[in-house]
Amino acid sequence: MTRARKLATRPGTLSASALAEDRERGPEFPRNAHVVYRKEGLISSKQRLRIDLARNEISFLPRRFDHAKGRRLAKLLKESSIVNVEELRQLIWTGCPSILRPVCWKLLMGYVPLSADRRKISLGRKRIKYTHLAEKLDNDILGSDDLVLLHQIQIDLPRTVVYREFLEHAEIRLAVQRVLFTRALRNPTSSYVQGMNELVVPFLIAFLAEFQAVPPLELDVSEITTSQFHVAEADSYWCFCKFLGVMQNHYTFGQPGIQESCFKVKELLKRADSELYEHLTNEGVDVLHFAFRWLNCLFLREFPAKCIPRLMDTYLAEGDDLPHFIEHFCLVILLKWSAQFKEMTFQSIVSFIQNPPTKRWTVSELEIALSETHRLRTTFL
Repeated sequence: MTRARKLATRPGTLSASALAEDRERGPEFPRNAHVVYRKEGLISSKQRLRIDLARNEISFLPRRFDHAKGRRLAKLLKESSIVNVEELRQLIWTGCPSILRPVCWKLLMGYVPLSADRRKISLGRKRIKYTHLAEKLDNDILGSDDLVLLHQIQIDLPRTVVYREFLEHAEIRLAVQRVLFTRALRNPTSSYVQGMNELVVPFLIAFLAEFQAVPPLELDVSEITTSQFHVAEADSYWCFCKFLGVMQNHYTFGQPGIQESCFKVKELLKRADSELYEHLTNEGVDVLHFAFRWLNCLFLREFPAKCIPRLMDTYLAEGDDLPHFIEHFCLVILLKWSAQFKEMTFQSIVSFIQNPPTKRWTVSELEIALSETHRLRTTFL
């Protein structure tokens, strides 16, 4: 059982031969603990603790921004000894330039201190702490419940929709698995729930792309070093934990937060469009049928990859108000196709919701929906 724990959590490296073998076999996903671990190329405990601290301080490339918001945001981050988080939220809510997004996300999550003087020490301490956590799990004995948990995570990895193309890389899969497993064991109240796998990936890809100063979809995984993987994984772990903290009730036993939000969506729809509500009821379509999936994955499965960073900008800027915002976002999506829904029968409605047009949306279309959500939230206070 000790071996199983080591197979699950060891942040080892992949040798050249192992990588070549992966390329030949194609994009397979790990099915059990033995598949996700390679004996070749292991790094020692001492090496593993040598986290790359070269990126402890927030720094920006000498890049000029063509729009006023980008210049204002860069000035806020670079020249302020203590970042004004409320101003930061206002700027990020409407979208963040790719080059500044990783740093802004870390600030909004409270992972990077707002005070410039504390950033270097705090980041270094947090990254090393995560490495210690992963190493401790390496040496623990895995119980039967933990084996079941690990198996469930491994089953869900191939089902991940968000940035699926990046999960074809073994290093990405291992990092996501370690983050989910470590967080689950340290938070037994919420542990791991299907859907969490979708939420951690945007953080990891954004933080890896930071090293190449490119948008997430332009990330070249082959150019990422082992040290950079460790840093991005540690940063993703802490930000992911902070993010789930806002939605804690969504993932505890019975998921009462999602149940409550589904009820609120139903009430909002009844007020905003009673005809649609009555039609769905008459057709036997319960809001729970579709809202549960939307709320569980926060709509990340419903939009193309190019929209994910923009959607996350608004989510993180919302902070503690995120659950309330998501409820109104559900309402906006329903009202968007109200006329079509009213002409559909049960089966057509279900099929429409399972493959919504949002999967083909542009970023501009998403931004219109986000703005409408803000307007409706103000209306239905």
